[in-house]
Amino acid sequence: MIDRRLYFTKEWAADEERRELTGVPVGLRFATKPQLAADMLRAAGQGIPASFFLGDEVYGGRELRGVCRELGLGYVVAVRSNHQVTTPDGS
Repeated sequence: MIDRRLYFTKEWAADEERRELTGVPVGLRFATKPQLAADMLRAAGQGIPASFFLGDEVYGGRELRGVCRELGLGYVVAVRSNHQVTTPDGS
């Protein structure tokens, strides 16, 4: 494992009492799973050799794919079954 981030729902993140009782740092805010993954990829890209990223459909969004391209990483991510893909020739 190279990195990790704490994921919690918007509701959980907004519950200040729960955050205080469980010791969640004040500066830690809600982020989607793809946003967390993108942050970890950017951090890992600083000196850690990697050539690809794999993820399930939770991570299949445009933002994360864009970060992979920005970092020069190949990627394979699952997408929802109703996701439409257009090939370079338009089909």
